[in-house]
Amino acid sequence: MNPKKALEYYSRVYPSAWKQVDQFRAGRGKDLPFWPEWCFMPLAGAYAIVSAEAEKQGIDITSPEGMPLINDVGIIGALAAWRVTQGVYRFDPDVYRAVIDTPITGDLPHDVLFNLPEWCVYIETPGLEFLGLPLSGFFAYLEYDANDGRKELRLVLDHTRPEDTVPVLMSQVIHLGPWPLLESVERAMREAERVSRERWGSTEPFPIEAAKQVYTGFMPLVSLLLYICSVNGEIGDGERRPTRPRPKKTKKGQRMFPPNQVTTWNVGVRMGAALRRAKMSAPRDTPEAGGEKQRASPRPHYRRAHWHGYWTGPRDGERKFILKWLSPVLVGGGDKENIPVTIRPVE
Repeated sequence: MNPKKALEYYSRVYPSAWKQVDQFRAGRGKDLPFWPEWCFMPLAGAYAIVSAEAEKQGIDITSPEGMPLINDVGIIGALAAWRVTQGVYRFDPDVYRAVIDTPITGDLPHDVLFNLPEWCVYIETPGLEFLGLPLSGFFAYLEYDANDGRKELRLVLDHTRPEDTVPVLMSQVIHLGPWPLLESVERAMREAERVSRERWGSTEPFPIEAAKQVYTGFMPLVSLLLYICSVNGEIGDGERRPTRPRPKKTKKGQRMFPPNQVTTWNVGVRMGAALRRAKMSAPRDTPEAGGEKQRASPRPHYRRAHWHGYWTGPRDGERKFILKWLSPVLVGGGDKENIPVTIRPVE
């Protein structure tokens, strides 16, 4: 089931959701607190939508019976933001593998996530799993709590299989704060361990193992997000790229009109071609990045891709973090240089 069908399904489950979303956004900074532009709508709005629909069915969302609906809050938050752009991001296979293998260092700030090209993106993830379940893709968006200013990276994981008649989506959260992005993922791991221990008991081995799986499951997803947020991330054909649309004025106020169909954004096409050309020109026995033979062997080898970032702007004013993804480097094959690729800088 693709994300468009998931949108259609939840539109039936919550038939008045998108009208309510328009009302919430119209009240931003007026009847409702102000929130940053990078957040489409705080999850308080999604909570109100899910609660209202549950109340019609005589269900209290805070009761044990209504607790499963908490997952719907994150899903409605994602679909509300994704609905107005409907962008699906499909990575070139070689760039995809290189990016998910790029380690996230301890000093990368979460600020780079504010460069998401759309309020919510859907990234396809062929071959990945999360907690042992196949992962078709995931929605990603940013949350802002207007009450305390808390920021979160919200993920909605798509575990839907081809034979499923209803979407199988799971909402996840990574708390952001005045600490590096890697620590945010580590905090999510520790929280998963805490919840698992409460559920399974402190004497069981499952909590630690489950927490490790959460950590290893989040890392490639965050790396994919970092790539499309980087200044040299190649999205589209170079002539057009995803943007956040502006609301249009109507007799009933400003509204967002969703597109009629999904837009698929090919990611890293030219870079992927360059990676393949470089591999073909290298000696056949060149070890891959991360191989054990790299340290002892003088033969040409690839150095793993990595992130490079820096802050710009005055130290006493508003600063912006610039992130670049540096592709694998061929070492020992003559001149040491990054695999060549021509890409259009991202504004």
